[in-house]
Amino acid sequence: MAQEMTNLPEYRVTMARLEQVKRESSTGVEYWHAREINEILGYPNWREFENVLSRARDAFRKNGVDPSHQIVLTHKLMGVGKGAKLRGDDYFLSRSACYLITMNGDPSKPEIAAAQAYFAVQTRRMEEQDAQSSDEKRLELRDKVAQSHKLVSGVAQEAGVRSAMQGVFHDARYQGLYGMNLKDVKRKKGIPEKLPLYDVAGPLELSANDFQMNLAAEVLKQENVKGEQSAIRTNKSVADRVRKAMKDSGATLPENLPIESPIKELKKRFGEQKKLARPIDPSI
Repeated sequence: MAQEMTNLPEYRVTMARLEQVKRESSTGVEYWHAREINEILGYPNWREFENVLSRARDAFRKNGVDPSHQIVLTHKLMGVGKGAKLRGDDYFLSRSACYLITMNGDPSKPEIAAAQAYFAVQTRRMEEQDAQSSDEKRLELRDKVAQSHKLVSGVAQEAGVRSAMQGVFHDARYQGLYGMNLKDVKRKKGIPEKLPLYDVAGPLELSANDFQMNLAAEVLKQENVKGEQSAIRTNKSVADRVRKAMKDSGATLPENLPIESPIKELKKRFGEQKKLARPIDPSI
């Protein structure tokens, strides 16, 4: 039955028309005009379609979404015969709004079935793009953390931190930022001992560590810190300040942030990109 529906001319024409009337804002957001959607879906009059819009608004509210961000009132001049025009209501509809509108329609009608399929595909495509964008951000942050780790390690060395004490220097960051050492952080989060913390850290956790490393490097240089113990104390002090800033802002503290899928799995899903091709130091 479904296969027969997709072969109907009304189905194929509806799919094509929905794509033709799709618009895109200056920021790349897709939207549609309610008057055009109404015509394509074959509602007999505008008033009936406004009832469908009302049900879509109710659905948004029930899901905690402000409908005014999804169904936006606008106006247009419409011909009323003999060359006369009348100003009437229209709406900008988001992809989500169109999806809810079609879900309230009768799927036995080819036009409605086609619209349901069209917006289901559109929604799924954008979800995949959003997920890919999130993955890309995390990969970029992971790369930044690796570079920042090398930066602050070099500055610490110049301040007098010996190679054998670099681990102690970096553990001071965890003690300040997480309120515990690295070993305890991994135990709390359930991270295997040999798996790098940053390989399963999410964007906020990576950003906090990246910021702390860069700030610590800057403070060590600006204050001309010299001596191994002084550098270690400075590193923890900077981490303490970053933790306090997170706490004061109401953000989830690093030790309570959930872990994410290992970076190796992320790379397999996302695929290698040239800008992310630099190797990540597995020891970090």
